[in-house]
Amino acid sequence: MKSYYTIPFNTKALIEKQPHRLCDLKDSIRMNINLIIKTHYNDNRFDRAYGCLIWNKDYSTITNVSDWKDELKSYMINSIEQNEPRLNNVKISLDMEDTEITEKYRNQPLKLKKKITILISGIIKHLNEPFEHYEFLFFSPLSVG
Repeated sequence: MKSYYTIPFNTKALIEKQPHRLCDLKDSIRMNINLIIKTHYNDNRFDRAYGCLIWNKDYSTITNVSDWKDELKSYMINSIEQNEPRLNNVKISLDMEDTEITEKYRNQPLKLKKKITILISGIIKHLNEPFEHYEFLFFSPLSVG
């Protein structure tokens, strides 16, 4: 079975001809999806289309939660289909809940955030096997108006 490099990529180890940690295909896909979702467009100077538009929705005012979730799903599906060619039939399920961050800054609790739980599923092309991956993100205060 083929092995893949893990993320983060340890260039120092490679320069020093040290072994780099390896993973299997499913973990490689999971790491790439995580990176796709958490990367803004234009952050990767070698591929400006790598990343996801969901970060344009941070600090948004939401008028319709269902439409907002559908838009996030669309952004993620497009980004994953464009940047993870090892998957077919990508589907995404989103759940959103309020989460209070318990850390304090200057004796004040930090603001509420929205926790977005994401289930990504699809088919691994090479193996024709089902694939599932869970992610969660914290969005800054969103106004539901």
